[in-house]
Amino acid sequence: MASAAASEVRSVAVPWGNCVEPSNVKAGGKACPIRLQCSGCSSYRPDPSHLPSIEDQVRSLKVNLELARAMSTADYTIRGREGEIVDYQNVIKKMMVKLESMSDEERHEVEKASKILRRLRAGATVPRPVALPMPVVRPAGEVRR
Repeated sequence: MASAAASEVRSVAVPWGNCVEPSNVKAGGKACPIRLQCSGCSSYRPDPSHLPSIEDQVRSLKVNLELARAMSTADYTIRGREGEIVDYQNVIKKMMVKLESMSDEERHEVEKASKILRRLRAGATVPRPVALPMPVVRPAGEVRR
């Protein structure tokens, strides 16, 4: 995207990143054609600040997979869970490759921003996307009351 603002207009927040699928964006995230199976979707844009959460999700999915196997759950359920694990592992791998391809300075900036965003999200009382403060621009000579 040409700018952060253009990116925001053309995407919608989804778990651990953004979605750029046009019908879902137009519907404000309420028209996902694959029911929020983001890890396997080409329209998914994961956010590196969520990397630890995505790694936690993989661990949680593995536990759920073992429980499903122990319960003799239907094969399609097992295959779906296995696929989701592989998809999230691929997301992690792609993010790590992208981070490793950055210069030291770029990678440091991404890591620094990610730490700040994780701290902000951890301090939020209700989990939701974190709105970053925007500067207030006033016309010259306007007095603040």
